[in-house]
Amino acid sequence: MDELAKYIERSLKERGLCVVLEDELERCWPNETDREKDIQSFAESRGWIVSILNSDSGATRAIFEPHSRTAGPH
Repeated sequence: MDELAKYIERSLKERGLCVVLEDELERCWPNETDREKDIQSFAESRGWIVSILNSDSGATRAIFEPHSRTAGPH
């Protein structure tokens, strides 16, 4: 999990977002029942937001972004 967090952090610094594909999600969160909730908790604990997309084929992708990107103008 630490390696995934480091990878996401690097990607966020370089590109502003990070897409993690099904194989990595499954490796880190093998329990499909709680996977989305666990991914959300993982992201929130690091100050990120995550959008989780499920394809028709059953593959899942998680798109991580820094939490500050969601803030609108004040």
